[in-house]
Amino acid sequence: MAQDLGADIFEIEPEDEYTSEDLDWTDDNSRVSIEHEDESLQNVSLKSTTVDNWNDYDTVLIGYPIWWGVAAWPVDTFVKSNDFNGKTVIPFCTSSSSGLGRSGDLLAEEANGGEWKEGQRFRENPSDADIKEFVDNINQ
Repeated sequence: MAQDLGADIFEIEPEDEYTSEDLDWTDDNSRVSIEHEDESLQNVSLKSTTVDNWNDYDTVLIGYPIWWGVAAWPVDTFVKSNDFNGKTVIPFCTSSSSGLGRSGDLLAEEANGGEWKEGQRFRENPSDADIKEFVDNINQ
């Protein structure tokens, strides 16, 4: 997608990376399950929240997986840490079963400004045609 848009990529990386076991939401003792039950644990520290040349971008796409109907909490940390004023923000997510829901709206509420557009949900392994349609809509 980034290549199709001629876009740069910034990866949101937790300081304490999530393992496959951490992400097993079907295990009540997994990291994400414990964090889900205790919201105080959802303030996930990131390796960096600083995007090079952030002020030069006027459009930002934010991609994330859906966790319990919302954006993965590391994304919240990123959004809260940056100033989106003067930017158009387009959220998109991946999920095997959940829709986009209010995840984009919730991120917009946590953000420091920006014009947040309606987002897009992709299934777990989106087709090239799905991605092309999304990119074509952005480029209009």
